[in-house]
Amino acid sequence: MIRIQSKNPLFRATLISALSEFEATDTELPTEETAVLLICDTQEAVNELLQTPLSCAVVLLGTHHAEADLEIPLPCVLNELKERLRVLIAQRQNAPTFENKTFLFEGAKRLLTNKKTKHAVPLTEKETELISYLVKALPNPVSKTDLLSAVWKYNPDVESHTVETHIYGLRQKIGEENADNFIINTADGYILSEK
Repeated sequence: MIRIQSKNPLFRATLISALSEFEATDTELPTEETAVLLICDTQEAVNELLQTPLSCAVVLLGTHHAEADLEIPLPCVLNELKERLRVLIAQRQNAPTFENKTFLFEGAKRLLTNKKTKHAVPLTEKETELISYLVKALPNPVSKTDLLSAVWKYNPDVESHTVETHIYGLRQKIGEENADNFIINTADGYILSEK
């Protein structure tokens, strides 16, 4: 389901009609993980991002904000908009979850929660993709080369510290004292701790 939010009633009605296959509406969204909020007005973007449930993807049409799940510049082709929405919804439906004694990772919400302290850490898109790839690879470790190729689409021959930089940033977010309870660096690559 997609909730269309725009101050322009004609534009909002047109989008609702054009996106009817996605159950587009201008009423409140249910709290399902595949729900999307499509915001068309720059000033409303910041307010709505702060109030939107984490289970809801936020798509900005013709505006920008770092917290958005997807930004689509205007003008855009309707078929391109539909395709990008389909991809976003499919990704969220297939987003994995992972849980061990210390952490709960919810890919659809882009959230990592310390179960002991109840501290929830919002994740970037790349952090979510990185963790999701490690979840899908369990119980096997994943090499740096495989992560660069799968998550960042880098050529296998490219030398980069991208993986290390993202994992370091993630460790800082969750706290160094908890880092070994989540991502472990082994001789064979990176793996999520199942303990």
